[in-house]
Amino acid sequence: MSDPYVPPRVSSRLSSSARLSNSISRRVHREVRFGDYVLGSTLGQGEFGKVKLGWRKDGKQPEQVAIKLIRKDTVPPKSSRETKVFREINALKLLTHPNIVRLEEVIQNDKYIGIVLEYASGGELFDYILNHRYLKDNIACRLFAQLISGVHYLHSKGIVHRDLKLENLLLDKHKNIIITDFGFANSFKVSSDGSIYDLMATSCGSPCYAAPELVVSDTKYIGRKVDVWSCGVILYAMLAGYLPFDDDPTNHNGDNIVQLYKYITTTPLTFPEYVQPMPRDLLRKILVPDPNLQAVKPTLFVESAAAPVSKEHNQRKTSRHSRTSSMQHYPNSKTESVKTKESSTARRFVDFFKRRSKAVQ
Repeated sequence: MSDPYVPPRVSSRLSSSARLSNSISRRVHREVRFGDYVLGSTLGQGEFGKVKLGWRKDGKQPEQVAIKLIRKDTVPPKSSRETKVFREINALKLLTHPNIVRLEEVIQNDKYIGIVLEYASGGELFDYILNHRYLKDNIACRLFAQLISGVHYLHSKGIVHRDLKLENLLLDKHKNIIITDFGFANSFKVSSDGSIYDLMATSCGSPCYAAPELVVSDTKYIGRKVDVWSCGVILYAMLAGYLPFDDDPTNHNGDNIVQLYKYITTTPLTFPEYVQPMPRDLLRKILVPDPNLQAVKPTLFVESAAAPVSKEHNQRKTSRHSRTSSMQHYPNSKTESVKTKESSTARRFVDFFKRRSKAVQ
């Protein structure tokens, strides 16, 4: 049987439709690559640019990664921005811990620096708390134990983070803590006799989480202690569902940094009634405005209220892919970023929880 006759006008229309379909198909399936990785959706917008989901097509591990894409023209040579980028890279190259984000590699081309990191599919701890209003003791205890484990490891390596906050704590697929964003990290020395020299001078970090001496003091501060204070704020937020010291009626969003820290140093720490006595006791020892009275190692809550972080509690793989030996070593710099005003965190909590009343001390 001969093929049915198709009028020329219809045939022309079908041909045009096919060409259009093929063109759309090519556009849809075109891959955007960066090094050995195919770039996918945008995971977030950071200070220096977008963070993209990436994956390898060659079958090598890891299959999925998060890639910080930093335009080179936004980080001028010898600038504070360049210092912050390379400080993070240098710090991560030294770290191998199940609760610290893993650096896979660093890739550069003519336009971009790409920091290829372990992908944390569970999102920010901040959003996890918002979705649950506040966390139950056993969950908060497990996450806090992991946070302290990571921070203790950092300090054992002579590194302080200085910007620990909920937005810089991610969750993996098993809901385990991953500490990330080391742009404000700094190193300190430990002498052969065990003496620690971690006095630092630069104000940095996020005011809602930063220790008072880090932001408003003109004297040097102990680096490890400012990390401990931030851990206390994070524990409080997990258990209470909002940040401590956020109820100043004359400074609703913490916009006035000096007033915020005056309030912190003069206002007793209070708790909602559902926070149990043991974490209250620990938080009163951590969130002490006078750094000379603050506990350096907040282990009481972890040891007393939580079992050690077991395989069931922390299912993250301890094996790490080896760092590539060809990775460039980036210069260190003594210059630091200036004070960072960060009231958005407090504002997000205030808006979401409508300032739920704080009750019993």
